[in-house]
Amino acid sequence: MLLDLPNLSFPATNAEIFQRDAPLILEIGFGDGSFLEWVATSHPEWNCLGADVARGSVARAFKRLRRRELSNILLHHGSGLFLLRNLLQDQSLFRAYVNFPDPWKKLRHAERRLFQPFFFELLAARLTQGGSLLLTTDNAPYFEQTVLFARESGYFRIIKTSPPPAALLTKYAYKWQREGRSFYHAEIQKISRHHPKIIPAIYKEERMHHALLSGPIPVITEFEKIIHHFSSGHVVILDAMYMIDQEGLVFVARSHEPELVQELLLQLRPAESKDTDLLLSILNFGKPIATRGTSEAVKAITQWLVQHGLKILDKYY
Repeated sequence: MLLDLPNLSFPATNAEIFQRDAPLILEIGFGDGSFLEWVATSHPEWNCLGADVARGSVARAFKRLRRRELSNILLHHGSGLFLLRNLLQDQSLFRAYVNFPDPWKKLRHAERRLFQPFFFELLAARLTQGGSLLLTTDNAPYFEQTVLFARESGYFRIIKTSPPPAALLTKYAYKWQREGRSFYHAEIQKISRHHPKIIPAIYKEERMHHALLSGPIPVITEFEKIIHHFSSGHVVILDAMYMIDQEGLVFVARSHEPELVQELLLQLRPAESKDTDLLLSILNFGKPIATRGTSEAVKAITQWLVQHGLKILDKYY
């Protein structure tokens, strides 16, 4: 039920993602999964993909949907923008849903809003001809700004209607109905036969990054956090720990790339080769994706190890 990004191409075909070719829909910010469940059960002929950045939401949705044993749903713990830009092919998405997106009401936070002019360029590239975004919100200014961005892009027509009843069945929608709030809904439908060419922001490599080094494993009594910047993001090496009952070190790291944050564990251990002493590699914990971020994490730790007396014999980063 969880999207297996490490084993998918970037971009990937609809059939590769779901093991069948069917209309693809994406819900960005699925919350507890109740709306996505309704879509999947109402349309078993659709492939239903959901993305949410909140760990708690993913856990709740996973429990809900696992009980239903639905085979046409995949969940992604992360950004829907990441999937739109990097995973989905041009003109592969039949429909997108966004229910009650965070309006980021403070002016200084406006750039964090999901709906920006670039979003509609990206959406126009990934939607099929006649495909649409269905938006429901309780925030009138954000709704009108979003409609304006979509209209000004030149790719869409706007159809304002009442929200579908299923979009109002979540606990927050119930709460806001009790508070007497108004709801706003629009179908933002792609009408242009032309679409912009937007290439993925993240390149996925087939091999995971690593380094071979010579010398003894460093003796450390303390570790100071390392922040390593690169052109499209940064890596933070948070800590280093000795392995229990084994010879080696484990580094805890986090890589930040556009719409992609990866929690990483990197292991330095004796190599299984007579030609080198040590291997620095990324553990499979959390199913990391081989990207620029993992490359820079290996690079940053390798540089730290060199400063502590090791020599590089070979590297792949």
